[in-house]
Amino acid sequence: MRIDAVKAWRTALVVIGVLLLLLGAYVLVDTVKPIKIAGIALWFVLALIVHDGIIALVTFGVAFLLRKAGRTVPIVVLAIVQAGLVVMSILAIIVLPAVYKKSIGTKNPTVLPLDYGPALVLAWVVIVVITALAVVGYVALARRQKNRPSISQD
Repeated sequence: MRIDAVKAWRTALVVIGVLLLLLGAYVLVDTVKPIKIAGIALWFVLALIVHDGIIALVTFGVAFLLRKAGRTVPIVVLAIVQAGLVVMSILAIIVLPAVYKKSIGTKNPTVLPLDYGPALVLAWVVIVVITALAVVGYVALARRQKNRPSISQD
């Protein structure tokens, strides 16, 4: 693909994205009460703070610590660990508001009927186990491939 075609696609995608953003803003203003819009704006600001101030920082910190652990950590292992952290963070962003709302109570007890805090912790444990198994599996496969004799004919 030529550079001009790439620029044209990029420009088209940016224009489509901006138009969809404007459509979403219009629908939001048209269908949601102004007081609710303030709540949505607050949620977006807090989500940005949580993402940039906590999730990105923790993910970077773990990657940094893994790199400084003494020996070189394969990039695939870093990617697996970071993916696990991202999934855990996304679950936290989704579930923690429900945990908070349940703690302060609701007008209708059937709105939040489950105990979301322990479920979140259990999900985190499952993600940690799956991430660890993926790392162990990758390392074992990489060692096996490294120790395998070459079949090339010189």
